Amino acid sequence: MKGFLYKIAGFFVLVILVLALSLYYTPDVVSRTSILAALINKHEALQKIKTEKIIFVGGSNLSFGLDSKKIIEAYKKPVINMGVHAGIGLEYIMNDVKGYINRGDIVVLVPEYENFYTDNFYGEMELVSVLFDIDPAGRKHVNAKQWEHLLKYIPTYSAKKIKNYIPTLFRKSSLAMEIDIYDRRSFNEFGDAYIHWVLPNQNYMSSKKNSGAEKINLEVIVFIKNFKEYVEGKGAKLIILPPVIEEQSFNNQDKMINEIGVALAQNNVGFLVKPDTYKFPADYFFNSYYHLNKKGVDKRTEMVIGNLEPVLR
Repeated sequence: MKGFLYKIAGFFVLVILVLALSLYYTPDVVSRTSILAALINKHEALQKIKTEKIIFVGGSNLSFGLDSKKIIEAYKKPVINMGVHAGIGLEYIMNDVKGYINRGDIVVLVPEYENFYTDNFYGEMELVSVLFDIDPAGRKHVNAKQWEHLLKYIPTYSAKKIKNYIPTLFRKSSLAMEIDIYDRRSFNEFGDAYIHWVLPNQNYMSSKKNSGAEKINLEVIVFIKNFKEYVEGKGAKLIILPPVIEEQSFNNQDKMINEIGVALAQNNVGFLVKPDTYKFPADYFFNSYYHLNKKGVDKRTEMVIGNLEPVLR
């Protein structure tokens, strides 16, 4: 019996060792070509700008929801859309952009609503990918509580890296492959995902209806408040806009959205406009209740330009 237990223990030690080695040393060929890797390009774009700029901060409601060139033309300022994927987590997204904020900048924070009442704020599998295969230097932004939260994703991610890597040993890579909408190359120079602009809408589900048991994570409100203080301390300005969201999804979350708006306002970090301003009909969305098609992108961009006018004129 004791020998059997030793074998079981040995097996688990071996599995842990393999997963640990995979986490640190197996290249994730999928994530390095995915939209998550666009974060590298966005960092490089920010570093090149030496003048006052506008930085959009949030998840994929931004990456799939802006035409930044039009904002540049309207305000004659450089614009970088830092939106990538909400799974990176709003906490990390805000920490990540801090080092690029300079005097005179306008930071436009557009957070997805789920950040306020789910664990999305701390990041999911996508953040693990960023930390181990895309931007390991970003680990300095992650605190102990966040690592504890991410721990549950790490074994699955490590195993997935092995699964993704093995096929590459038997085939040649091709840079001539068609660009997918979730490819690193699907972003333009301003940080906007644009490949889908010419594609037909895809089927998607509206958000789940709130159960009524959801509670706002006050840590998120405090973090945004501290972020505002940091931005203003750098001589820049923070503006918070509600995310664009499909109408039915808005209605499914309306109670929480209202509570989020009230909580932000009470802490002097309120939305610049009412949340329902950015409630759009379903035919403005491409493949998610946060991802706009070109018609939606054009409408939303015009509205953002108008919202920013009192601040930038």
